[in-house]
Amino acid sequence: MLVGLSTPELILVRVTAVLLIYPGLICFAYFVLAALAGGVAAIAHPFSIFIEVYGAIEILWYLFWFLPFKHRLQKRGPAPSRMTREERKDLFTKGMNTVPDLENYVRGWFDKAHMGDIRRDNLKDWLLWSLFGRDGNFGDDAPELEEYIQELEERMAVAFKKGRGDAKALRLSFDPIKMTHRSLLFYSLTGFADILTTVFLLSKGFKFYRQPRNAFFSVFPFRPMTLFSPQQSAAPEMSYFYRPHTSKTQRPIMFIHGVGIGMAPYLLWLNSVPRDVGIIAIELLPVSNKICPPMPSSSELVDSISRILAEHSLEYDSFVFVGNSYGTLLLSPMLKREGLAAKIASVVLVDPVSLLLHLPDVAWNFARRRPRTGPEWEIYYGAATDPMVAHTLARRFDFRDAILWREQLRGRRATVILGGRDCVTHPMAVASYVYYGDVEIHDYTEQRVEAWKATPGIWTGQWEMELLYLDGLDHGQAFLKPGYVPTVQKVVDTYCWRDGSGGELRKSTGDYESSSVG
Repeated sequence: MLVGLSTPELILVRVTAVLLIYPGLICFAYFVLAALAGGVAAIAHPFSIFIEVYGAIEILWYLFWFLPFKHRLQKRGPAPSRMTREERKDLFTKGMNTVPDLENYVRGWFDKAHMGDIRRDNLKDWLLWSLFGRDGNFGDDAPELEEYIQELEERMAVAFKKGRGDAKALRLSFDPIKMTHRSLLFYSLTGFADILTTVFLLSKGFKFYRQPRNAFFSVFPFRPMTLFSPQQSAAPEMSYFYRPHTSKTQRPIMFIHGVGIGMAPYLLWLNSVPRDVGIIAIELLPVSNKICPPMPSSSELVDSISRILAEHSLEYDSFVFVGNSYGTLLLSPMLKREGLAAKIASVVLVDPVSLLLHLPDVAWNFARRRPRTGPEWEIYYGAATDPMVAHTLARRFDFRDAILWREQLRGRRATVILGGRDCVTHPMAVASYVYYGDVEIHDYTEQRVEAWKATPGIWTGQWEMELLYLDGLDHGQAFLKPGYVPTVQKVVDTYCWRDGSGGELRKSTGDYESSSVG
């Protein structure tokens, strides 16, 4: 987040959004006011003609591009792979065991509806989507759905009424996608930022590995580097920045960014990494404020990453994975590939959305929240309602595949860097899950928060699972605030060392917790 909670920052976000999203309407309003105030002479002035022509172009862009594009993106995405009954039961049980408050959990998946409006058929609709990946008639799955509802009733000590209430489940795959218009002015500015980012990274020793040149017209704003870069990615669907690894004592880094405008928010950190440490910085264009082909499936993305790693195999036999926000969603699919998982020596997750993804917070904050604060409006305009971002989250995303559990990280060092004021995730639940292994946030909350605040001072990089709780920071600010970039780089640098300089994995998380809390 670029802004804070002050009223001037809230006004700044709202005004900037209006200027970038609705310039066509602003120009039309100018035309009407000029005509009323000065007649033909006013609207025939060269400056007025410029405003009117530009406004007409923006209005035509809205009518003949955005509206059909919005309609096309509403189509359903590919059906997810069907889990076995054992897999569904395991996922349901894991989820129920890591819920801070079951009533708020259920209500959260029903847009904060009253419990009396959530009945058995409503719950079946939700479970049919979340566990079976489908909608429609319950059919042969009805008995299994009843089993889950009965277990939920036992855990909550309530009885859900039969039939269907007024509540409507949040089912991203099937719900209408909410998106806002993006003007040509907006795309021009983000395209210019994209070019400046590329020039900066090239000047710092990076090379750009492009998609095939025939993909040039499939991405807007157009990317000149797709035409002029001599290096082509081994994965046609995925471009990336690459800096050769020359260090003999440190591991290279693989980085995957979050939702936003690509690599631009990470330049401070990328520039802080020692020049002899190699970096592969993967680009995910569908979540980078661009018009482009849909996001590939997680399996296809991991296939692309594997091909890229094979291209640089001599350097990337062992690397540190760094992910921010959306970029953390690919870690779980990567860890499920044995050959690839063996190469991931350590993990750094900054404001991860993959941990506790079964909680409704991430989905609700992106799809249903009515924004109030500056950061929430920034998320709403800059990410949640961007056409391709919204389409990716609603139609090209399978949370069952992307959710990350603590046990998947065993055997390697992992640090979660978390903003205490994160407006996308449930920061208290995530912090508790990482630090204690549970989500009992109602027990000794003040004690727990004080312990988390102390983590920057006691972090060693030698434990299996560590937390760096940055009190007062919002989502993504660890990369954006210059004062915190060294904190991120300290973690990454420690994990990069191959010898004892960075410490070794010594003990389990439980030992870390007892020593740090006691």
